[in-house]
Amino acid sequence: MAPHDPPEGCDRGGDGTHGAARTLSALPVPQPLTLEASDGRVLAGLLLESIAARGALCINGATGFRREFYLKFAAYCAARGYHTLVYDYRGIGASARAPLASDTARMSEWGRLDMPAALAWLAQRFPQLPLVTLGHSVGGQLIGCMPNQGRARAHVMIATSTGYWRRQRPPFRYLALLLWRVYGPLMLRRCGYVPRGVLWSGESLPRGVFLQWRRWCLSPAAFGAALDEDMSDAAFAAVRGPLLSWGFTDDPIATPAAVEALLRSYAGARIERRWTRPAEAGVRSIGHHGFFAEHHRDSLWRAALDWIDARCG
Repeated sequence: MAPHDPPEGCDRGGDGTHGAARTLSALPVPQPLTLEASDGRVLAGLLLESIAARGALCINGATGFRREFYLKFAAYCAARGYHTLVYDYRGIGASARAPLASDTARMSEWGRLDMPAALAWLAQRFPQLPLVTLGHSVGGQLIGCMPNQGRARAHVMIATSTGYWRRQRPPFRYLALLLWRVYGPLMLRRCGYVPRGVLWSGESLPRGVFLQWRRWCLSPAAFGAALDEDMSDAAFAAVRGPLLSWGFTDDPIATPAAVEALLRSYAGARIERRWTRPAEAGVRSIGHHGFFAEHHRDSLWRAALDWIDARCG
């Protein structure tokens, strides 16, 4: 978790493989829907339905990435046989309240309230199908905050780690420090929220989201209750199912040290660690968000869905 540059296409506010590639030319139409968290907060989602579903997949996004960023990957998942849900967390994109300066969202609520609401919606809509979560960055980090995470057959973490700035690579870590110490506080005083700017190119962030995220990224404490009392009722060690942690060697945020620091909080999970060099995927860079680029559909995307297929039987 740290400042990022959304990739091109990101909205700034037998195994089905070959069929999936062909089907991408005719993307399923996303169906708008609303999710209601247990505290009554309404979230905006999009469902991409599969013609012949073998499971249902919930995509939990990264900080500052809107649901639309994940649509091409979600369409691939639908073509591979998974009803796929994408949505915006409270305070982000279509789930933000106006004016943003008055939105009371906090980052911990994404894991405690929003992610559980999305998984519960899928479970209710498709009760006979196995469920899987795929989390990008914070969307994988907060699985342990979900009281219903056990309803998922498996979890996939993409570029997921702690956000502590000293575990990130230089010079990126110093840009992150400028975001936490200078740009973010200045924007809170000026705007009441953190807008896109020189050191932050994601979606605008409500005050409570930024301040909590900042506190997490400035502390080396173990992820969970020791880091923030908002996670005092979280159960990271209760995550028992198979968990794929997939990192990329050129990611300046989710470095091996940062990934391992997070995975120590998931001591009960059956973890498979996977690291990919850009050259292995035929590209020069992948970084923190490049996994979701469409040109990876026959490499990284296929491998992720193969792993999910094996867990959904």
